Amino acid sequence: MSWRALIVTAHPDDLEFAAGGTVARWADQGAEVTVCVATDGSSGTQDRELMGKRLQQVRVQETEAAAAVLGVAHVEWLGYKDAAVEYTMDLRRDLSRVFRKFRPHRLGAMDPTPIVDGWFINHPDHRAIGQATLDACVTGGTTPNIFPELLEEGLEPWRGLIELWIAGPQQGPEVVDIGDTIDRKIDALLCHKSQVGEDREQMTTWIKEWAARAGEPHGLGFAETFRVLRAGPGFHAGEQDEVDFTPGAPPDPRA
Repeated sequence: MSWRALIVTAHPDDLEFAAGGTVARWADQGAEVTVCVATDGSSGTQDRELMGKRLQQVRVQETEAAAAVLGVAHVEWLGYKDAAVEYTMDLRRDLSRVFRKFRPHRLGAMDPTPIVDGWFINHPDHRAIGQATLDACVTGGTTPNIFPELLEEGLEPWRGLIELWIAGPQQGPEVVDIGDTIDRKIDALLCHKSQVGEDREQMTTWIKEWAARAGEPHGLGFAETFRVLRAGPGFHAGEQDEVDFTPGAPPDPRA
């Protein structure tokens, strides 16, 4: 059985920055990857002539192009107003709906930590959507009488989650070697021209420096890191599918 991955992000380019190399690797391993973008992406610009509906349309096109580069099978849009997301029951219901619809074996979530390393202020959209994603997989995504209206939509609870991957600005203990996929990460990021421009040399330098810093402590040229949960609330060992995961982390180079 091929396995399914669902990655929930706030904005159209969040996936590529945080986990583009890893997601490309998963797709290469045969995973069916879905990206859920919670906002419409309509606010992320200093260009007053571009912002709003026009920017939203541009970002949809950019996201679809980037998804094709990474091997993403589906892009799901929730349409929340960019930079105005709040944690609500509606948000949790919408994420529970996506969780039930795509039935992931691996779920990718944004880090909801407000302040990272004492200096990095995490975007409020990231915080709200990250927390709601984590909560959906232990409430409305897995339990029939939480949002029972989802049953009326034909969406049964999904209790087959095996791994939860949390991505964000802070380094995590799970390390993924992206040496073979970093160029696709860069290509996917450059699809988001409205956000990053078109300077390939500058983008390549910046991304490779960042990925090299993440990989160096582990003896890797380029890496992305995560926090990964495999047990606890939201995980139901007796109801999980038998799927063959290729390990995300490489062998310890010191072994």
